[in-house]
Amino acid sequence: MYGIDLNSPILYEFASFRFFEKKEHHIERFCSVNVLLMVYQGILRFSENGEQVEVCAGEYYIQRKNCYQAGELASDAPHYLFVHFDGEWSDQTGALPYRGNFDYSALSELMLQINTASHQKYMYVEQQYLFHKLLLSLRQKAPSNTLADKLSNFVEENIAEITSLSDLCEAFHYSKNYVERLFQREFGVSPIQYINDMKIKKAMYLLETTSKPITAISEECGYFDYPYFYKRFVQKAGVSPSEWRKIIQKNPTNRDW
Repeated sequence: MYGIDLNSPILYEFASFRFFEKKEHHIERFCSVNVLLMVYQGILRFSENGEQVEVCAGEYYIQRKNCYQAGELASDAPHYLFVHFDGEWSDQTGALPYRGNFDYSALSELMLQINTASHQKYMYVEQQYLFHKLLLSLRQKAPSNTLADKLSNFVEENIAEITSLSDLCEAFHYSKNYVERLFQREFGVSPIQYINDMKIKKAMYLLETTSKPITAISEECGYFDYPYFYKRFVQKAGVSPSEWRKIIQKNPTNRDW
């Protein structure tokens, strides 16, 4: 699962509670930092580089740095804690998934402490400690057994073999309409868009971290028709795979996986 690399430096910046009014929209901005969102009431809606996201009460979501965010759809009066921080993204075992569930009753006191420490300007080392404690609490929660998590893990583990919605339906014995609705509700995108995004993110990761030929990376991500892979990659990244590899290796902070 793609998420924050807990084996790389993570630098806390700022935290605060946020309470939306009814029908309030997420702000429109280009955000240069990662933002952890922990919603404990209502529903927060926003788009990230044009992809719609919905975060419900009891869920956390990490907005990726260097992304354009907007609020085309009104949110449902969410109450949440947000934390700005800098950290690296990874798909390696041990990373904190960018999305998951949390127990508000168990973490509410720690969330309050983080908010207080930020606004009352506690020593930075104490603010950093509280944030790291929160990240570890999210990482150490009991694994979720929801169908959405199982589907997501299945896609990640079989990224090269999955090519269609039918692959998911056959593996889990659910109808196409049911899986479509589930992905829209849980991830804010269609199953096909989710699968293609995961494939391209995997390609981005391999382009940066390996010297494999681009055609080999294409096949490793399940694209055996290179022109189709090229087209999909340009749609997602805005540049060709070779151009993206040059850019990201020259400036790693531009990564989008």
